Amino acid sequence: MDNKPHTPPVLAAEFSNEREAAIACGMLQTNGIEAFVVDDAMATIYGAGATWAPVRLYVRADHAEKAAELLAAAGD
Repeated sequence: MDNKPHTPPVLAAEFSNEREAAIACGMLQTNGIEAFVVDDAMATIYGAGATWAPVRLYVRADHAEKAAELLAAAGD
């Protein structure tokens, strides 16, 4: 069991589609940062994948600074 205190998630980045968000999320996870993607599924129903709502990438608050550095270095 993990006894480390958990910090709340914070928004790390927003993307225009799930593919870009998933790539960034995977890159963060590969670098040891807990990350997850949240999208608004209803926003994609009529657009066949195009969305008017951003796809959001979240990380733990204590990983936010490192996540921002990695995302900036990757150009996201």
